[in-house]
Parts: sequence; C-alpha cells; structure tokens
Amino acid sequence: MVVYDLACPREHRFEGWFESASSFESQREDGHVSCPLCNSREITRLPSAPYVRGKAEAVAKNDEMQEPMMMVAGDLVNALRQQVVQHILAHTEDVGESFAEVAREVHFGEVPVRNIRGVATQEELQELHDEGVDVMVLGMPDTLGSRH
Repeated sequence: MVVYDLACPREHRFEGWFESASSFESQREDGHVSCPLCNSREITRLPSAPYVRGKAEAVAKNDEMQEPMMMVAGDLVNALRQQVVQHILAHTEDVGESFAEVAREVHFGEVPVRNIRGVATQEELQELHDEGVDVMVLGMPDTLGSRH
C-alpha cells in the first residue's frame, strides 16, 4: 500500500491510498481520483516521502513502527474530516448569519424541517442551548473562504 499527499488546482490537500505507484497513475489518468472538497479530477501528487507498508511491517510491534503508523492515522483523520465537510456542504442549506433565527424556526415547527448551517455568536449558541435547540458546532476549513 502506498500513501500519497495529493492536491487539486484549488489547493485542497488530501491523502490517497493506492496499491502501487502505477495504480495511482492509471486511476488518475482514468479520472477515478478526485478532490473530496470540490470533486476536481485534476489531481497532482505533492512532494512527500510516501509511506509504504509491507506485509511484514503490518504485524511489527516495535517502537520504530509505532510512530509512522500514528502519523498515517493523523492524515487519515484529516482525509475523513474533509469528506465530512464535503458531505455537510452538499446536504445542508447555508443560512449564514441568520443561523440562530432559522434554527429556532425549524426547532419550533414554524418552517419545514431541513438541515442548515451558518454562523452564530457564542451568545446566540448559549441562547439556543437554553431554549433546548440542539446544534452542533463544527470548525470549517479556512480553504472554504466565505462559505460557511
């Protein structure tokens, strides 16, 4: 297994796991590798020291193996986070600075139930909590620019 750091033209960075270098190249050429944030298929491999795990290393339990595996897990978490962000952006309505108001309307049945996202102040979040409105606070990547 080969792990590569990849990027799209919009500079979204993500990780890809492939059977081999030739597997990556053929999948990229066939358009099967895409950015998890913008779906661009123009993918470039970033300079890195790829981590290749062989069968013998997969079962090794020495301290030398522990550190690289932990680094891969960190990159994997980041890749999964990017996928979650992409899913949220695709399946929610951006209500921007009206988040607290719209969240109340949805909670109290004044408008149809729908998934929303936006921004709110700490004070607004506390008020929503006090009113029993369930919200989830997620930090979104800076690469999204003005999108919430």
